[in-house]
Amino acid sequence: MLMVGRSGHGKTKEVDKILSCLDLKHHFHPPSEETGWRRVPQVLWIKVFIKSTSSKRPFLLSIINAIDEKLGSNLASRLPSATVGDEIIYVIKMCRMVGLGMIVVDDVQFVLNANKTKDAKKLTNEFLEDLYNDLGIPMFFIGTPEVTDLFSEKDQPEQTERRLISDGLFRVQDYTSDSATWKELVKATMLNFLGLKRDWLTDKLESMLFYYCDGNVSKLKRLTEFLLIQKEKPTKANLPESIYRAHCETHIRSESIKPKLKIKLEDSTHERTEKPVEDTVTKKAAEPLPLDPKLQVRNERVKALIKQDMEVE
Repeated sequence: MLMVGRSGHGKTKEVDKILSCLDLKHHFHPPSEETGWRRVPQVLWIKVFIKSTSSKRPFLLSIINAIDEKLGSNLASRLPSATVGDEIIYVIKMCRMVGLGMIVVDDVQFVLNANKTKDAKKLTNEFLEDLYNDLGIPMFFIGTPEVTDLFSEKDQPEQTERRLISDGLFRVQDYTSDSATWKELVKATMLNFLGLKRDWLTDKLESMLFYYCDGNVSKLKRLTEFLLIQKEKPTKANLPESIYRAHCETHIRSESIKPKLKIKLEDSTHERTEKPVEDTVTKKAAEPLPLDPKLQVRNERVKALIKQDMEVE
């Protein structure tokens, strides 16, 4: 199964909630030849991560480390270092010994394409496919939209795409710009948290927020938090600049930062009192204005609430 969604959209948090319901205690694998006729505790699931530029050995080692964490054992110290084949055999043997029920693989978008990677030690989609077939247990992948190309590209030897087509692909959808839920979230953050005036929340401002957040609630929260901690009091004139600066400072992937929008926020009387938005963010900021004490206290409460929520994301 493959769970796909944008970075920071809550995929990991939701999966962790589900897995916590399956974390049973005192669940034992029946004595058998594979366990040496011992009553070994059964590991129902483990969760591992794939890091950028990762190779096969660290990934295999993370599987054994996850088992050790569940059982309090020290199986990782016995992982062979001769060849990758020996490592795979050992991992499979240990997984079967503890009756492993499922492997959850997070950040699977960092897996490399086997058709484009010649290094045999690198972690590829073809390797995951072989490991799945050898283990014979469910594997749950979590990744960003980029990962779908790994399992659906033409001429791939794997059969993962065929398996995922059969109700195995789950997408965490973002909100659309005309979504009632998204509009209410924007209204709540901009009016209730930031304390902006209601007539500032125009269609242009809502379009700008959606442009920088892509309908992603976590991005909207990070952007709001950044604006809350700024000493400069928001004004109708500096709001577009402030939103763009907040986007630049809070975006997860700096290389994909969107360009600044050249817009003006007009009031109900269409009086253009604002200055045009500059093309760069290097312009020196104006002197900060003192905040209202009551507003400052409320902002501190909001910051604490957002921080508490972001810690478990």
